[in-house]
Amino acid sequence: MIKTVLCIEDDSVTQFLNKIELEDAGFCEKMEEAWNGQVALDYFEALSKDADGLSNAPEIILLDLNMPVMDGWEFLEKFLERYPLFAAKAKVFVVTSSINPADKTRSIEEEYVKGFLAKPLDGAQIAVLNQYINSGIKQI
Repeated sequence: MIKTVLCIEDDSVTQFLNKIELEDAGFCEKMEEAWNGQVALDYFEALSKDADGLSNAPEIILLDLNMPVMDGWEFLEKFLERYPLFAAKAKVFVVTSSINPADKTRSIEEEYVKGFLAKPLDGAQIAVLNQYINSGIKQI
């Protein structure tokens, strides 16, 4: 079982639905929430100052793309640059309502993005997450 999932999502209803689906599936022990990319970077900054930060860091990041303040792509660029140890531990899955083909293409090309899923999560998307965790193969 995954210890921690970080859901970076600006919509409270989607945050709630994702949490319910993850809990119902027994996917993780806890889900942390960040309401945009900047809040997520602040979360990792706090972890970086904690002696147990790396062991408490999320193994999975569910990343929305279209958010105010800092979007998902900008978060990913800054996250990889500022927190390489956390980035090496976390597997990033884009979870979005975007229908822009460029977003899917970029997800495929981005080494750190392991999957591209429609939001909110449901049983099928959680099966994809589980399949990735069990196989390690990129799921886009």
